[in-house]
Amino acid sequence: MARPSVSEHLKVLRDCGLVEERRDGRFRYYGVDAGPLHELQEWLSPYERFWRDRLTAMGSVLDEIAENEDDT
Repeated sequence: MARPSVSEHLKVLRDCGLVEERRDGRFRYYGVDAGPLHELQEWLSPYERFWRDRLTAMGSVLDEIAENEDDT
């Protein structure tokens, strides 16, 4: 990956608050700030439970259909 591409990606992550930048002379050091990801995970949690339950139910129905097809 070219240096300008890396810089552009790091800028986007920095602007989103997912990466922190520390400068030391001409060097830049980056670190992950997981705080915003925790907020996102908390927001997504109810939806994750909803879809997990729905997909589990769908799997059960598909298993029953497969069993019925095997019996015929």
